[in-house]
Amino acid sequence: MPAAANESGCVASFDASKDYFPDKVEVKYGAGFDIEYKNNVKYIRNKISGENYVLHQCGTPAPADASATPADSLQVGNWTKVAAIPGSKVVLDSAPASAIIEQLGLQDAVAASYKFFQVTSPCMQKRLDGLPRIQQSFGSQHRRGLVRRVAYDLANSDLQWTFTTYGMNDPRSFALNPESSSDMLGKAEWIKFVAAFFNKEAEANKIFADIETRYAAAKQQLSAQKSQRTVGFARYNKVANGTVVSWTIDPPQVWVVQGLADAGLSAHTGKMQAFSSVADFYQAAADWDVLIDVSLEPLPHGGATIPLWQNLLDGYAFGANAKGSAKDLAFLKTSSVYRSDLISSLQNATDYNEHLQVQPDALLEDFGKLATGATDAKWYRNLPHQVQVDWRSPGDCTN
Repeated sequence: MPAAANESGCVASFDASKDYFPDKVEVKYGAGFDIEYKNNVKYIRNKISGENYVLHQCGTPAPADASATPADSLQVGNWTKVAAIPGSKVVLDSAPASAIIEQLGLQDAVAASYKFFQVTSPCMQKRLDGLPRIQQSFGSQHRRGLVRRVAYDLANSDLQWTFTTYGMNDPRSFALNPESSSDMLGKAEWIKFVAAFFNKEAEANKIFADIETRYAAAKQQLSAQKSQRTVGFARYNKVANGTVVSWTIDPPQVWVVQGLADAGLSAHTGKMQAFSSVADFYQAAADWDVLIDVSLEPLPHGGATIPLWQNLLDGYAFGANAKGSAKDLAFLKTSSVYRSDLISSLQNATDYNEHLQVQPDALLEDFGKLATGATDAKWYRNLPHQVQVDWRSPGDCTN
């Protein structure tokens, strides 16, 4: 007799003593959520958005001890949201959710997306182009001067819920936040989070185990070739008339620091620093071997805001007329200047916000390449070598 598995649809009759979820997931790293199973219910706490999700097997009752926050509540944060699972008609407004749904092979469960939502995956772009685009509605101001946060307009439809990025005063939205995890592998554990909404825990466990194995292998290989190189993150700040008015050094997120360390690199950490003088910025970045640029530069190409090398030459005054210490910066001498927008769409989406967030094994390999000035990274584009943006469109879908 085959082993029991999680239900793929609704059940016909309810057995209060039955474990409806024999396949379970366990959170092992600093993902940012917890999950508990009890017979026909999954209790999920998103510690980043501060929300509680109570998921009950379709065809069984919702638990009496988990009352949903009323849809018209003015409560700020700590909402409890209840839904019947598995999902079959969901709305996307989360790039990581889109990537995970593709990893789990659940594209057919996507039935709509938010009006302005964009992705880089060619096949998901193609699918979304043929589906409804959902509007958002806004609550009215009340006497305390607070305004209800935006909610997705799913009324009069059979759409179940929206996967989003932020905690919202919306009983039919669920946030996922791999970008805020404290651990590289914790980011990939959000695959388990999404899988729980579809009863696909078994598939998620297999995918995660493979990622975990590949990550360990890459870490072992990279740790043997420590480069002792320092990576810094910075941006130039340009006002509307095109004038650069300041330069900023941004502290990396915790998972970035960990990932760089696992790749044998060190990150420039500390508080955010702003400079009104480019010479002061050069001095602060003097010990960097790699510069990761995070500037914003409006460009006419398809509406995307993707800076090119010439924009950085101007923005950081790295050009031919650069004076003083600019010419002595180590990352310029080795052409180790990168951006994480190598894979982008013409609608201003970057894969950094999509697949990168839940593929830490591939990201670790990219970090390792930063130490060599490589031009063949998956997500990081080498600007001095004029590596071109890989623009993705629905026409690139081969499935």
